[in-house]
Amino acid sequence: MVAEARRATVASGLQGFTIEQLCETVGVSRRTFFNHFGSKEDAVLGIELHADTELVAAYARGELVPATVDPLGSVIALTIEQLRVVGLDRAHEVLIRGVFEREPALIGRFVSATDEQLEAVAAAVRQRFGWTAPDDARARLVTEAAAGILRVSAAAWLDDDFDESTGTGIDDLITTNLRQMQAAITPATTASTTGRQGAPA
Repeated sequence: MVAEARRATVASGLQGFTIEQLCETVGVSRRTFFNHFGSKEDAVLGIELHADTELVAAYARGELVPATVDPLGSVIALTIEQLRVVGLDRAHEVLIRGVFEREPALIGRFVSATDEQLEAVAAAVRQRFGWTAPDDARARLVTEAAAGILRVSAAAWLDDDFDESTGTGIDDLITTNLRQMQAAITPATTASTTGRQGAPA
């Protein structure tokens, strides 16, 4: 449904086809369409109703990811699971580029949906770790950090020069970038605890 909606948008623009025509092309009813998508625009962007609601709820309850995983690592694990559910495909990214070129107004809807998803994940992090005080920004900070890791990883994975034959998947890139971020923000213990390395002369 999403791929066909994107192909139709690239070919004819959003006004060039109806929901009924889309449903007929993919062989589903109008009712089925609205069980999954709130609008034609959401179908084009792949914003499916309640697509990962249960996934995020399970995470918030302390499930899905082992309790021993640190907050940032746990959000990354949730993100990887969400990507598996969505079925991220490099070929679809080419289509979405074409969609944004044809219908740039959809970029705003995409950004808005992304913000809504980030807030839902941040709320789940608050519940999972008990960071519920109004002035506690840790849940949002951790969520935004995970989003940054995902953006960097996705940019590399979706780059035209990326070599899929190496076998490096998006999961591996995300995990590698998580380790790099953790290493970058964790001070070297020898420098901070012994005072010997980097001490002033």
